[in-house]
Amino acid sequence: MSTIYGDQHEPLTKLLAMAGKAENATLLIPDLQRPYVWLPGQVVALVDSLIRGWPFGTLLTWKVRADDPARELARSFWRIIDRTNGADGQAISMKHPPSAFHMVLDGQQRVQSLLLAFGGDGWGFKLLDRQWHEHLSGTRARGPRGKPHWSLGCLCIDFPALAEAYGKTKRATSIDYSQVLQWVITDDAIGQSKLEKRKNYIEPLEKASTSPPRFVRLSRLWEAAPEQAAIDQYEAEDRANKILEEHGFPPDDRNALKRATGALLMALKEVKQTRVTYLELTEYEEALGTRDIYNDAVVNIFTRLNTAGRTLTREDITFAWLKIGWNASATQNRSAKSCIESLRDDLAELSVSISDEDLISAISFVWSVSFNAGRLLNNNDLIKGDLIRPMASDISTNWNLLIEAVTKVCVRARERGLRFREHFQSVNSLAYLWAWYFAALRSREDAELRELESDSLEKQLIAKLDTLMDRWLICSQWAGVWAYGSAQNVAGYVARLSECVASLHAKPTATAMVDVLSGQLEAELKSFEQGAVNELMGLEAHDRQLVRTYYTHLWIWNRLEEERWRRAQLALRRNRGHVSLEVDHIVAWDMWKLKLEEFRAVAKGPAEASDLTESQEERIAELYAIVNEIGNCMLLEKNFNISKSNRSLKSFLDGVHEFSSGAWKIEEWATALNLEMSQVDSEHVPIELLAETIVDRTRKIRSDLEMFIRGTKARVDLTTN
Repeated sequence: MSTIYGDQHEPLTKLLAMAGKAENATLLIPDLQRPYVWLPGQVVALVDSLIRGWPFGTLLTWKVRADDPARELARSFWRIIDRTNGADGQAISMKHPPSAFHMVLDGQQRVQSLLLAFGGDGWGFKLLDRQWHEHLSGTRARGPRGKPHWSLGCLCIDFPALAEAYGKTKRATSIDYSQVLQWVITDDAIGQSKLEKRKNYIEPLEKASTSPPRFVRLSRLWEAAPEQAAIDQYEAEDRANKILEEHGFPPDDRNALKRATGALLMALKEVKQTRVTYLELTEYEEALGTRDIYNDAVVNIFTRLNTAGRTLTREDITFAWLKIGWNASATQNRSAKSCIESLRDDLAELSVSISDEDLISAISFVWSVSFNAGRLLNNNDLIKGDLIRPMASDISTNWNLLIEAVTKVCVRARERGLRFREHFQSVNSLAYLWAWYFAALRSREDAELRELESDSLEKQLIAKLDTLMDRWLICSQWAGVWAYGSAQNVAGYVARLSECVASLHAKPTATAMVDVLSGQLEAELKSFEQGAVNELMGLEAHDRQLVRTYYTHLWIWNRLEEERWRRAQLALRRNRGHVSLEVDHIVAWDMWKLKLEEFRAVAKGPAEASDLTESQEERIAELYAIVNEIGNCMLLEKNFNISKSNRSLKSFLDGVHEFSSGAWKIEEWATALNLEMSQVDSEHVPIELLAETIVDRTRKIRSDLEMFIRGTKARVDLTTN
């Protein structure tokens, strides 16, 4: 494959003209869900750097030809950044969208910032007044938020400040422009909200309409700055005088300001001619190889870029296509962005807090199962609009069904106490269940089931979820299906589920549909069953700080027998409020350490002169590890911190109301949790005996959990109190 990019350069003035013109703009921005994030102060700092002659940095662009489907991913830059209501802003309207153009892949924050600074009248930031106060003063407003007043600020030159600074430095390139440039309201009619303000209201921005005149929009000076290399200071001062006159400065003020203003115009002349270097991905041609290879290269370049402090993802590109092809009429006139954000927020309410990127990935998973014949999107698809565009239509048209499937699955998970990022980690494991349930709902629609049959389908689906969900979410995690599986492995799950879904159209009854779907889910569970068992048998924490890894195992184990669950609910809590559980040691680490020292001393004998034998050293190493086995751990209220003491568990139990009052007996409680009293009251118990009981309890816990993995032992906590 030939080189896909080449070195290019343009003067800054031409680059900004390519991006900022409403007519025939040829420098656009990829609409890949990356908002403009710079603050007003950063824009001032960039302008200050350029006037001082500091480098602008390089860009990366992509030359997109007229017939490239990816041209739909582009949009124009913003003329107003609007952060008052969750919107991104007001874009530069393109009266005549270009047939071919350049897309800025890296450097869009800088280009956008200079457009806000040097663009036409009215270009700038529309922020809530409290945001302006925070950005300009660095302090956060106290007290109630009050009314949502906003102001539209445009970047202006404060001429008295310019004259004062120039009088001190005598050079425009030596001025600190953070003291000269100000964000100002330049249009009284549309520059502020019209809400009533209290008498002592503190405005965040000055107004250009002040008298005597003080501010001029920086864009006016940018337009007036000469581009001819031969122009001199005198002509620059004439231009400065004309600008000042147009803005109402009286003759005496114009005479006092024209030298400093002329010097600034000369400095801006140099800024205009700043040579901006950029790498450009060339448009596709046969010399670059096949179109698939070219597309793959472009996507890989996209996803290696750091935009707005964060690397772009394949999901960003997918989301861009969703926004383009979204059928808003099917979603109550809500856009793709609005629908995705709403679903993300709803999931957070259901204890499933995931990023937009993870949500897009999960939706893509669902779509691939039901609409793309079980084939996950690849890099080539992300550039070929004809392959990915249908996804937007399919998802938006079936949005209500998708919401129903996602909600039903996540509600059942929450009702079963399963929390994302705590009991299971994989978005893919959730996405599979969403796709599974969504397929059933679509089949219900296609089969036009009668009301009773439709109700039966829902009840049977919920029953199957309740039967299989715990093992699916947790055991797939233990087996490493998602954490260690390659993309090819995930693709296999998508393909197999898709084949199952394709067969549903031949099943006329709810029971038949559920049998097919549950059979597929059970088959997948069976396929990684042994992997989960292998992980369980090798499960160990090599350090006392790592016993948190047992959390889900103990959480499940506590719920596998009725008496154990009844006793485990105590969690040794000393109060009746919310209990936050943590994995803690039963025989405390400090106590174990003392017993190890005693064991070593006994092994050395009275003289303590001889070294320990190799077998004795090995045994000490084994004992050192045994204290951190799952058999020496349990779920306790966080504030107990047994492991950080050298006291026995019994000393803690004696202070718990249920035991101190005699309502419960420690021996019965211990028996239910497979604890020997030697572990509970361990202060005077030899370490070898304690090790034996810990190993035995570890074996029992693993045995119970293996039965859970294989489906022969289920939770009892949802049916008992």
